[in-house]
Amino acid sequence: MPSLEIVAHTINATLATWLGATVFVRGLNRGSPRVFAWLMVLLATWSTAIVLQRFAPDEFVQVRLNMVEDAAAFLLPAAALHIILALTVEGPTRGAFRIALVLGYGAGLLAGLQAISDPGHPIAFADPNLVIPPLTGAQVALVWMVARMLILILAITIGTRAFRAARGDHARRMQTGAALAAVTVASIGGTLRFLPEDLGGPVWLGVGFVAAGTVIATYGVLSQGIFLAPLAAQVAFRTTMAAAVAIIALVGFLYLVNAASEAVFGASIPILTALIVVVAIAVVGPAREWMSRRVEGGDSPQTDAYRRLQRAIDPLALASQRPEQAIQPAIERIARILGLSGAIVRGSDSATVAAVGEVSPGAALSLPLGPPSSPFGEATFGPKASGADLSVRERAFLGEAAEFFASALRLGDRQQAQATVITELADQRRAVADAATRLEAALTAREPGVTSLRVYALGPFRVEVDGVEVRQWGGPKAGSRQAEAAFAFLFDRGERGVTKDEMVEVIWPDVDLEHADLAFHRTLVGLRGILEPGRPPHQASRAVVFHNDRYRLAPELIAWSDVAEFDNLLAGTDDERDIVERYEEARRLYRGDFLDDCPFYGDSAYVEERRTLVRGRCIDLLVALGERYARQEHRPAAADAFRQALAISGDDCPPATAGLQRLGVVA
Repeated sequence: MPSLEIVAHTINATLATWLGATVFVRGLNRGSPRVFAWLMVLLATWSTAIVLQRFAPDEFVQVRLNMVEDAAAFLLPAAALHIILALTVEGPTRGAFRIALVLGYGAGLLAGLQAISDPGHPIAFADPNLVIPPLTGAQVALVWMVARMLILILAITIGTRAFRAARGDHARRMQTGAALAAVTVASIGGTLRFLPEDLGGPVWLGVGFVAAGTVIATYGVLSQGIFLAPLAAQVAFRTTMAAAVAIIALVGFLYLVNAASEAVFGASIPILTALIVVVAIAVVGPAREWMSRRVEGGDSPQTDAYRRLQRAIDPLALASQRPEQAIQPAIERIARILGLSGAIVRGSDSATVAAVGEVSPGAALSLPLGPPSSPFGEATFGPKASGADLSVRERAFLGEAAEFFASALRLGDRQQAQATVITELADQRRAVADAATRLEAALTAREPGVTSLRVYALGPFRVEVDGVEVRQWGGPKAGSRQAEAAFAFLFDRGERGVTKDEMVEVIWPDVDLEHADLAFHRTLVGLRGILEPGRPPHQASRAVVFHNDRYRLAPELIAWSDVAEFDNLLAGTDDERDIVERYEEARRLYRGDFLDDCPFYGDSAYVEERRTLVRGRCIDLLVALGERYARQEHRPAAADAFRQALAISGDDCPPATAGLQRLGVVA
C-alpha cells in the first residue's frame, strides 16, 4: 500500500521537523536538545527523501534522493543511541558507551559514503549489491543489518536501565520512560525496514512504527517536559500551529490575488501581491501580540503579567516554568544520585515547596536557603538509605544544591514582585486610557457643530433649531424635500436605522439604480451639512452615522420631540389631578396624524405602523380623559373629549359613543 507508506512518511517528516526546530531553538539546556534536533533532522531527511522519490519523474533525481535516504538511514541507529546516552547518562559519556557511539557513527558514515560514491552497488540483499570479499553481497547486508540492530539493542538496554534506576524520581522516570518507548517503537520499525520484505512485512508497516515512535517523542516533549518545560512545550505547539495556519493562509491568499490580478488587469507585475505583503509586515507586531494573548491564555491579570515578564527576560524561553518549579525535579534527582532516604525544601513561611521520600528528624542535615539572617527557607536532607555517612564532597554538593534552591526562590519572589508591578502599571495605564476616553467624550459633547433639534411630528412635520424652523433641508446639489423625507425616515426608525435600499425605494422609486444611488449620497451629504454646520469635509459625521449597513441619527441630535414627550405624559401617575393635567398636555401635543404632511415618507407604507399606533394611543387618551371629566361632572369637557376621539377614529370608537350616550348628548 504505497499510499499508507507516503502518509506515514509525511507524518514522520512533519513531526520531526517541528520537534527538531522547536527543541533546538527553545531548549532549556545546550546538550541533549542539540542531539535530539540532530536525530529529528535525520528522521525528517530520511522520510522527505523517500516521499520525493515516489513523485520524482526523473530517474537521475530519484538516484540522488536515494543517496540522501541511505545516508540519513545509516546514521539513524547511532543517533538513537546518542539521544539515549544524552538523556540517561549522568555527566559526560565515557568508556564503553563512548566507544560504542563512535563506532556506530563511524560505521554509519562509511556506509553513507559508500552509498553516495557507488549508488549502483548498495548494501542490500538483492543483486546488484556491494560485495566485500570474501563476503558475498547478501552476507555484507546481513552483517550491516546485525550491526545496526546491535546499536539499537544497546540503546534500548541503556534506556531500560535508566528507567529502572529512576525509582523515586517521578519526573525522570516519566522522561526516561517516554524516551525509551519512542526509541523502542522506532527501533522495531527500523528493524522491519532492514529486513527483506518477505521477512519484515510490507514497507508501510516498518515506516508506521517509525512514525509512531516520533509521535511518542512528541508526547514526551509536550507532556513530560523533555527538553522543554511542559507549559513551554504546549504553548510552543499552539503558537507554531497557529503561525503555520496563518502563513499557509497568507501564501494561498497571495497566490489567489496574484492570479486574479493577472486575469483582470493582464499585468504580470505583482503590485497587489507586494502591497499585501507590506500590509502583512505592518500588522505582524499587533497580530503576534493578539495571538500570544489567545494562545498563552491566562487565569488572571497576575498570570498574564508574569508571562509578559518571562517574554521580556528571555523571549526564547517562551513560557518557561517558574524558578521554584525547578526545585521538585532537582531534589528528586539529588535524592536518587546520593541514595538519600528523602529530602524536603520549605519556604520562608514554612510551607513545603518540594519533597521526596521521608526525612527522619533525628538524622537529617538542615541547610538554610540564603543568608542565615534572612533565609528564604530551609532544605532538609535525610540520611543515606544504605546507612553510610555523607562524605565531605557530598556535603559540599548539598550546600551547592541549597544555594540553587535559595537562588530559585529568590528569583521567583523577585519575578512575582515584578509581575505585581507590571499588573499595577497595566491597571494604571487602563485608568489613564479611561480618563482620556472620558475627557474625549466630554470634549466631544461640548464641541460645537452638531445641532440640537426640536422635532414636531404629531401632525404637520416641523423641525426647529433655536426656535427657528428649518425650511431648507438639502445642500446645493440635493433636493430639500428629499432631504426632509430622509430625515423623517431616520427620525422614525431611531436606533433600528435605515438601509440605503429602503430609503431609495421610498424617495426615488422611479429612478434607475445608478442615478438613485448618486442622488441618495448627494442628499445625505446635504442633510449632514444642515445638521452639522461648519464640519470640516474630512471629518466623519457625528449626526448621521453608518454602522452594520444602516444609517442612524445620533441620539444626542434630538433635544426634544413631541412624540417622546407624548409618550412620557402618557406614563401617568397615581394622582388623579395630575393625570388630567398630563393628559391635557398630551392632547395639545397631538395636532394630527404622525408625520402627516411629510414629503415622500409620509405617504409610504413604512410610516403606517407607527402612525396607527400613535393614533390609537391618542384615542385611548381622549376616552380616558372624557371618562375622568364625566366622573368629575364636567359634562362639556367630557363631551368634547369623546367627540374628538370619534373624529380621530373616523366615528369608529364604541367607548366614546357610549360615553356620549351616558352624558345624554348627541355625537
